[in-house]
Amino acid sequence: MKRSRIRRQLLAVVSLVLIVWADVALAVRVKDVAALRGARDNQLIGFGVVVGLDGTGDSPESLLARKPVVNALERIGISLGSQDIQGRSIAAVWLTATLPPFAKSGQRLDTTVATLGDSISLRGGILLMAPLRGPNRQVYALAQGPIAGIPRGVSRAEALPPEELENLPIGSRMVSSVGMVPGGAIVEREINLNLNSRARLFMNLDRPDFTTAFRLAKLINQNLGIRTARAKDAGTVEVLVPDSYLGNTVELVSYIENLEITPDSVAQVVLDERSGTVVMGGSVRISPIAISQGGLKVEVKIPQPPTQNEQGESVAQETTVQSNVILFKGGADLKEIVDGFNKIGASSDDLIEVLKAIKAAGALHAELLIR
Repeated sequence: MKRSRIRRQLLAVVSLVLIVWADVALAVRVKDVAALRGARDNQLIGFGVVVGLDGTGDSPESLLARKPVVNALERIGISLGSQDIQGRSIAAVWLTATLPPFAKSGQRLDTTVATLGDSISLRGGILLMAPLRGPNRQVYALAQGPIAGIPRGVSRAEALPPEELENLPIGSRMVSSVGMVPGGAIVEREINLNLNSRARLFMNLDRPDFTTAFRLAKLINQNLGIRTARAKDAGTVEVLVPDSYLGNTVELVSYIENLEITPDSVAQVVLDERSGTVVMGGSVRISPIAISQGGLKVEVKIPQPPTQNEQGESVAQETTVQSNVILFKGGADLKEIVDGFNKIGASSDDLIEVLKAIKAAGALHAELLIR
């Protein structure tokens, strides 16, 4: 009896902790659901040439790499034709990089390098200096450096007979055409974003939602004063910079970002038919509905009047009835749905098919995403 009481007390404590943890977990920082308008990444692209490849570069018929090399040599007084550059030691590549907000001149960026021609592998190559441009065609960074991040592949794979390639280990058969130049790009042009001169700010929600936008505006007003913030739409909250923060907007943004908010979202059910994964939010609801799915059966035990045995003792009786119809009462939540399917031993495939049928019947009050 004592052990049973202790066990019940422990279960009660664990349940209480889980409930408290679940309530606390709902509150997140504003910076995790919203961001300052204008403080965004910018995509950069460029064209470059990789040299020093061990016979895995572009073929002599490809002019994508040879023509830029010829032009570069002419600038230093060396005159050659494209046909004079033999071998497969060079490759034309496409460059991509991300310029983060508030990046300053001299900071370094990682650059992704991908082949444009018929190069076999970029392993061991060196990227020559290449400009990285933004959508406005202005140069924001210069990239150069050795290629990294490519697994060991087959050297001169085109020279190996097919039977030898088949016998090679899988790791040795990797011939990568995409690599990385870590810290290979240096920022040359900054994107100016002067926050301290602003009289108002705009916070953009990562996932637009009217309820979340209203809650964010209300939260800011509670902490900074009435009429400081207002929700312009489902994705934007306008914030007037208080007089005490004029000229010190960074401190204001930091204060707002660290406030805790409970975001709202549309009820969703995500079905991954390939892996059989089903993910449902806690706000998913199902209207009263009866379900009959394949071989799924529910056992219902019905009590019967007690009978007496040979010794004259009363014996309880019950009748087990099997049914292939599953009933869900109105407003069934996530826990009831999962518990119901677990009790009858339904698989994830059964649950996926049932949820799709419930949605088609109009009884699933959630957005159904099938992947």
